Amino acid sequence: MRKNWLSLVLLIIFSIALTITTGLNIMLIGKSREVLGRSVLRNPGTLKTVKKHLIAILPAISDPFFINLYYGIQQGATKESAGLELLTYSSDVEVSQSFLSAEAYRLFDIALRSKPDGILMYFPPGSDIKGFTDKAREKLVPFVPIAMDQPVQGIPALVTSDSFIQGSEAVSTALGLLGKDARIGVILPAGNPNSFIISEEPFLNGAIFELNRKQMGKIVTAEREEENILGGEAVCTSMIERYPELNCFICTNARSTVSAAQVIIDRGLVGKIVIIGADEDLDVARLLEKGIIQATIVRDAIKMGETAVLALSQEGITSQFAPISKVSTYTKYGKATK
Repeated sequence: MRKNWLSLVLLIIFSIALTITTGLNIMLIGKSREVLGRSVLRNPGTLKTVKKHLIAILPAISDPFFINLYYGIQQGATKESAGLELLTYSSDVEVSQSFLSAEAYRLFDIALRSKPDGILMYFPPGSDIKGFTDKAREKLVPFVPIAMDQPVQGIPALVTSDSFIQGSEAVSTALGLLGKDARIGVILPAGNPNSFIISEEPFLNGAIFELNRKQMGKIVTAEREEENILGGEAVCTSMIERYPELNCFICTNARSTVSAAQVIIDRGLVGKIVIIGADEDLDVARLLEKGIIQATIVRDAIKMGETAVLALSQEGITSQFAPISKVSTYTKYGKATK
């Protein structure tokens, strides 16, 4: 009898405790909802409705061009009230940026199957862009390819920079500093079997065009950097040793710009050899500030990204006649050059 009484007492105690706990939980939930409701009412502007789903496919390369390109795509997506999904693929050779890996093809197929409101994708030189545009058109998915230069074969809806203009501007800047005495070495990006041959590189052709137009100065040599982390330094050192008359280096990306500057510093040639760089990152900005680099010709990757997103909203974007968008460069000068 005593055991039954004790069990009954314990049961009553546990029931009371459970009731109190349940009541407290209900109060806390109600309080949380009340606070959340007040927060939303106070900050209605922080709530955003996503109208579109966009997918960007980019190489996972630590180059400022791609960092700025992604930032531009983000900016464009925000303006379009679009949700942005980034898919990145690794590159076998980071320096060259010239290999479209099997992973990139796989990510594109995944993106197509997800039926987004648009796909943006970067293509290195020599890529079969047409094959991708044809697949996207077949699936009726808006698709905007992004490339450094326009291929010989016309590609609808392409967003591109203009290496020809970049090369022309680089030489124009060098001639402004050195005049008829300019003896120039051009450092081209590392290539792959699908890259332009050196004589057909748009950047180099732009440089030659400007020399011929102004009838002064000379390109002594144009060579590709090697496909490794020190490739720019190696080719720069080799050019100095073989062509002692060089008084100017023109570079085609931020990595080779920093590499050329490092060689000039190591050899005590600062102020004796002009460097016209390409693009911009923190290292290039620092070298400009110190006057080691006289100028850099920047591909406006941010604008390219924004332009690519906006192009997805154009009427007829899935048509084979969708217009090509070409984004210009701009020049930043070092302190000593201004």
